Amino acid sequence: MGITCPIVPGIFPIQGYHSLRQLVKLSKLEVPQEIKDVIEPIKDNDAAIRNYGIELAVSLCQELLASGLVPGLHFYTLNREMATTEVLKRLGMWTEDPRRPLPWALSAHPKRREEDVRPIFWASRPKSYIYRTQEWDEFPNGRWGNSSSPAFGELKDYYLFYLKSKSPKEELLKMWGEELTSEESVFEVFVLYLSGEPNRNGHKVTCLPWNDEPLAAETSLLKEELLRVNRQGILTINSQPNINGKPSSDPIVGWGPSGGYVFQKAYLEFFTSRETAEALLQVLKKYELRVNYHLVNVKGENITNAPELQPNPNAVTWGIFPGREIIQPTVVDPISFMFWKDEAFALWIERWGKLYEEESPSRTIIQYIHDNYFLVNLVDNDFPLDNCLWQVVEDTLELLNRPTQNERETEAP
Repeated sequence: MGITCPIVPGIFPIQGYHSLRQLVKLSKLEVPQEIKDVIEPIKDNDAAIRNYGIELAVSLCQELLASGLVPGLHFYTLNREMATTEVLKRLGMWTEDPRRPLPWALSAHPKRREEDVRPIFWASRPKSYIYRTQEWDEFPNGRWGNSSSPAFGELKDYYLFYLKSKSPKEELLKMWGEELTSEESVFEVFVLYLSGEPNRNGHKVTCLPWNDEPLAAETSLLKEELLRVNRQGILTINSQPNINGKPSSDPIVGWGPSGGYVFQKAYLEFFTSRETAEALLQVLKKYELRVNYHLVNVKGENITNAPELQPNPNAVTWGIFPGREIIQPTVVDPISFMFWKDEAFALWIERWGKLYEEESPSRTIIQYIHDNYFLVNLVDNDFPLDNCLWQVVEDTLELLNRPTQNERETEAP
């Protein structure tokens, strides 16, 4: 007795020494000697193994396509698509249309077919957002309603699975540090993620706990400013520049149908210390009518001017297109932010802190940040003007560095 369904042969790029050994063990297949000869000397170098796997897969695909015997290629990814994407790019078979229907990737689920509005907070964690809203009967279309009625999925134990990184522990430690010595060690990880430069051990930081993907294209428009503030403890996890009427075909910020124009309010979201948060609140008094702000810590201490300025959700991305109503696909909603903050703080521990032994200095540093830092979001409502959020942050840092009265008296002759 056997099965009669078609068996489709596929290509699975080698992505790691240990995963290859496991695959061989399960399949009871032998690895060709010429492959063994290459990978054995580099078995402890994950990047080298992955690069070799990509080169080998590209060569195999080119040979298959040149034979004229196959109509196409079938890949197996085991939910690790990076190598397959790179193979297709090198084969010239990967194309991307810069025009996105919406600023965020659409879900294929039929229940979400009409969905066209989401909070900005999950911009880098769309799978998490989909999971936490999967029980909703209806999804926002046209406008974001009262988010206090539909419940976001709570962070139960089973949900913590979705907080795990898709990168192995060993790789994360190489990126984020085998050992942290201070809060500044954490600042450096954020800076290296933005700069793309390798750390002191030669490893690039390609992800953060809040983002498993490469930086969004529009982040390049803010790169220098982001680098400057992250070096000083403004640990950014989400941002967007202000945009005033760019064509919808723009390769960096464009989305939606042809012939339209897109708009954005400047947005900045970050973790920072209580001391910095208190200085920020002093500075924000000068910007009270222009900037919406929301600060919250893990204990739920909650400071915002949003209810007074904007009782409804604040649209921060919108587009105008021929023959259509205005589309507002991204909002900043104070109620949703309180659901997001639970997840954002949990990621410090679940993805980063638990890489280290309990009571270790590294674990203690991450735990301190989790327990004491604030999560902050800022929106500059005057999108036609220059983004004022960088000035807000600069004024805050200047206030922090200003000598106190006691210091001035000590320095006086």
